[in-house]
Amino acid sequence: IITFNNYRMLFYMNKYYSEIVYGGVDGLITTFAIIAGSLGGDLSTNTIIILGLASILSDGFSMGISSFLAEKARLYNQNAYKVGIVTFLSFIIIGMFPLIPFFFKFNNPFIISSIVLFLFLFLLGYIREFKITGGMETLIVGGFAAFIAYYSAKAINEYIKN
Repeated sequence: IITFNNYRMLFYMNKYYSEIVYGGVDGLITTFAIIAGSLGGDLSTNTIIILGLASILSDGFSMGISSFLAEKARLYNQNAYKVGIVTFLSFIIIGMFPLIPFFFKFNNPFIISSIVLFLFLFLLGYIREFKITGGMETLIVGGFAAFIAYYSAKAINEYIKN
């Protein structure tokens, strides 16, 4: 039987959990910034999907390469490739979730995407240290990034229109 404490211990024994959190949080925030910025700028759903997918792939690759290079710079490290791949996959897989409501043309996709973002940010923050405060901290920081993306795009769009 796997209890919560056993699960927590197994999770911490995974030497790549920090890359999962790192790649996942950045994937969520980057994707949602594309969504929020696009909506703030009155762009179409198709544009949101195109920009979101292009961003996920290119930014995920960039994060994976950056993690690989940073890990390779450490002395005696043999796992640089694995670190880069885990960061890349975490960015892409977790970062896709805020786009799902737009793919399937849900009613109110931005609201659903926001809920997905906040849920995943909280969960990734929580698994960092298995504390509610970790979840709240990641949720607040990510929410602030989404707020900046939406309202800066809205302000820029209004400026350009006038």
